[in-house]
Amino acid sequence: MSEANLKTKTARGLFWGAMNNGLQQLIGAVLGVVLLSCLTPGDYGIVGKLAIFTAIAVTMQEGGFKAALINRGEIRHEDHNSVFWFTIAVSACLYLILFFLAGPIARFYHQPELVKVARVLFLSFFFVSCSISSDAYLLRKLMIRQRAAMDISGAVVAGIVAVIMAVKGFGYWALVAHSVVQSAVTSLLKVAFTPWKPSLKISFKPVREMLSFGLRLVGASFVTQIQTNIFSVILGRAYRIYSDDDVGYYTQGSKWASMASQVFTGMTTSVGQPVMATAKSDAIRRRAIFRKLTRFVAFAAFPAMLGLGLIAPEFFGIINTKFLPAIPILRLYCLYFMATLIQTLFNQAAMAAGRSDRYLAFTLINAAMQIATAFLTYRHGLETMAASVTAVNYLAVIVWWLLSRDIIGVRFIDLLKDTVPFFAIALLLVVAAHFAFAGIQSDWLRLPVKIVFVAGIYLAATSRTKTFKDAFTFIRKREL
Repeated sequence: MSEANLKTKTARGLFWGAMNNGLQQLIGAVLGVVLLSCLTPGDYGIVGKLAIFTAIAVTMQEGGFKAALINRGEIRHEDHNSVFWFTIAVSACLYLILFFLAGPIARFYHQPELVKVARVLFLSFFFVSCSISSDAYLLRKLMIRQRAAMDISGAVVAGIVAVIMAVKGFGYWALVAHSVVQSAVTSLLKVAFTPWKPSLKISFKPVREMLSFGLRLVGASFVTQIQTNIFSVILGRAYRIYSDDDVGYYTQGSKWASMASQVFTGMTTSVGQPVMATAKSDAIRRRAIFRKLTRFVAFAAFPAMLGLGLIAPEFFGIINTKFLPAIPILRLYCLYFMATLIQTLFNQAAMAAGRSDRYLAFTLINAAMQIATAFLTYRHGLETMAASVTAVNYLAVIVWWLLSRDIIGVRFIDLLKDTVPFFAIALLLVVAAHFAFAGIQSDWLRLPVKIVFVAGIYLAATSRTKTFKDAFTFIRKREL
């Protein structure tokens, strides 16, 4: 692929990656607002207790094969076909295992109603497995626009179903239906409309060839999912300390911060690994790509994440005051996911270089720190636990940098130069807006005033930076 063609595809990939994740998160935000007004914190708490099982199941049935297919040198039909049938077989076995584990899971949480909820919710990861090969094909070919259309369609259909059920009084079943319907519709569309199609001529030889690379990734993802979801498990199990409402506050606070970060994570992951994989043998170019992506993430994501924390009181105050206790959790997790965004770029660089061993090493270290912190602090309250794991997540950025210096060649001072200025400007504006407009009594008025103030001054303050000019050129011409 020529340099000009790669730049064009990268720009289009970033654009459609932004459109895909931006629209999905917008749909998710609208859906979340409607559901927040119809459901209770306890409804979210019940479903949140099962998140870890679904996340682990998805990780195990994918097996890292999506990344392995993207990273593979010469790709053939047999490679995709092998992964397609293997992941379906694995996910079917996993579903059967979890189906029979639903009873013990419900007893673990002392909630019998979780048996039926679990058996329906776990169908979602089986549907996901059907589209792993198709999704890898779309990402490898940088067919981000087509992928975006399928993802958004699935989100819209699932959102409509969930809203209808919530309005009709189905409670937490609306959340279950949303997960299952979205995975089913999205997977069906990808299998039906991706140019590659599976065949019944099955050979698992390609799977064996990709197993080493894939197993490291699945090991890393497995640990990451435990780390990410262990907090809901701890809170759910500690029923003498925390109620379903408390679990709901925690899951909603972290969920909205995660949704905001996913806009930027999706943008970079849709092109990060494929583009950096083209620079395996060019250290200078690889470093330049990494630093440019880092600056773009810091420029766009940091003010958005800090801004979300700023408007949290108005957000929950307008939608449903029952969720006001989630505000401190949301603010802390906005900071948490800012560090995670930088970690994601390191992940992409390591996978592009074929160093899934480094990815696994980082994940194990980070998970050990996070889980240990959670167990040490959970008895001291939700805010203490959230603040502690957030601090550890910034320590993890340093760990990732130490593990990837020879892969990327970026000095730590360069990492600070690319991120700290944007963080400092955004933080200063957010603090100023918080105190300047505290006297406005109406949530409806205070919300837009804060947004306009921070966004307007931030864009003016950064307008002379190269990153701003690159972003403006990208928006105007879709060129990088």
